[in-house]
Amino acid sequence: MKVNQNISAVISNAQLHRTEDKLTASIERLSSGFKLNKAKDNPAGMAISNKMRAQINALDQSSSNAADGTSVLQTADGALNETHSMLQRMRELAVQAANDTMTEDDKKACQDEVEKLQEEVDRIARDTEFNGKRLLDGSQDYRMFPSVDGNLAGTYIRNFQTSDEVTPQNYALQIQNLPQKASMSVSVPANTACKLDINGAKIEIKATDTADDIYTKLKEKGELAGVKVMPGTNPNEYVMETFEYGSRATIDCKKDGAPVTGSPASGVDTGINILRIGDPKLDVAGTPVTPAATYNEGFAGTATYLSDGKKVTIKDLNGFEMVFEVDPELDANNVFGNHKPPVTVDLEMTNLGSMTLQVGAHENQIVDVRIPAADCEALFISDLNVVRNGGADLAMADLDDAIAQVSATRSRIGAYQNRLDYAVKSLDGTVENMESAISRIMDTDMAEEMSTYSNMNVLDQAAISVLTQANDMPQQILQLLQ
Repeated sequence: MKVNQNISAVISNAQLHRTEDKLTASIERLSSGFKLNKAKDNPAGMAISNKMRAQINALDQSSSNAADGTSVLQTADGALNETHSMLQRMRELAVQAANDTMTEDDKKACQDEVEKLQEEVDRIARDTEFNGKRLLDGSQDYRMFPSVDGNLAGTYIRNFQTSDEVTPQNYALQIQNLPQKASMSVSVPANTACKLDINGAKIEIKATDTADDIYTKLKEKGELAGVKVMPGTNPNEYVMETFEYGSRATIDCKKDGAPVTGSPASGVDTGINILRIGDPKLDVAGTPVTPAATYNEGFAGTATYLSDGKKVTIKDLNGFEMVFEVDPELDANNVFGNHKPPVTVDLEMTNLGSMTLQVGAHENQIVDVRIPAADCEALFISDLNVVRNGGADLAMADLDDAIAQVSATRSRIGAYQNRLDYAVKSLDGTVENMESAISRIMDTDMAEEMSTYSNMNVLDQAAISVLTQANDMPQQILQLLQ
């Protein structure tokens, strides 16, 4: 037996400290509910759980992002539903105006309503917003940058509409000829009676009519006939030009029942040449570039085109469609005049402008949403006129195309909505599974931990009792010293 060193007490005290450490850790787990409260509890598990927690938080936010995207699409679809209704009403008015039981004043009343509806279509396209972002003005769609000889040509080669199958890359084409209006002249001497028929509009010239009287009658009736009348260079000559471009713009003019020289006259549609992958590269004048090179991206060999006045539609397999306008009246720098068609046009399509929705926890886990413009210009219905002879028929055709275009846009928006709905469900399911996984790493098994706590609590009390006995052992030595 020794006095200076109480080995039994040291041993009991050390065991007590170990038991208390375990008891403290058990109490911490039970009170916090977490198995890992400090990095030392499980360094690898702590690192894994932190990464998983960051991903779970990001997935929760991504689910919210997708839901916000759905709200955007619902807003756009609701606005387009009203646009659809107005297009249907305009077509109804065009059908009504095509009936010859309608007087000119009746048709003007129809035209007034058509124009008001056009204004409302433009207003909806301009003012439909979500969180300050305009949705139907084309700002949420891919951008096309046409250029001629390195200079941007978006002012006169414009109004691009593309399907989802048109991928962002470079395209090229040649404009072989510009769209033209139908044009012809007619000689109407003053103080000479005659009867004119211009596209079905009857004009009676009396022997007492002066040149000013004749010009006034031709201008007024020319409006109904769909032509603009201007004085010619020769005396008694009047030049007629259609308001419309293309082959569907015609002038059929009879004088006293006999066709006027040059009648019927027709306009000319835009003529283009599609430059395809593998074709030799051309300069602006259509001459192969030096050194020789070929197009390695752009239109495929199966692409075809259709022209309707200023409007050009290029189609290919699998839903590829590109629509645009060539408007020589907007060629402020006279590019076409300086270069003379054929003119080579480079088209650079970018993914700038589309609405990007972050629907994943990491970079580039996105969905690009494209919402094309839906104003009258984009729908190619800016020039509807149901008063002019034949105008109602043209309006019906244009409105059919516009209705189909809006239907395609709404179908695209509906497909986006369905995709985002599935994305939200997928994200929520992933979060659920990851929460379960992180729970197995982080959360305390309360039943197991309570068993550990009870065990450590008993051992702690036993260690305290034993330490008390060990501290009493040196006092027994006093009996030997008596």
